Amino acid sequence: MAIRYKGRTFTSGRALADAMTRDVNQAVERKVRQAATSAGARVRKTAQGFEVEGDATKLGRFYTRLGR
Repeated sequence: MAIRYKGRTFTSGRALADAMTRDVNQAVERKVRQAATSAGARVRKTAQGFEVEGDATKLGRFYTRLGR
């Protein structure tokens, strides 16, 4: 059995799961970076995750934008 996902054909469930996980991770990273940029904060990707830097006003705007 073959399943198509975003133009690719998968015959292995593991490969499909990996592709979907990668897409979700990329979408989350894109949302975090866009929210930080539009709020004026800086974001860094570290081994523990993302670090967002900025003053209290910028971080408040970041959290508001990320919640949308």
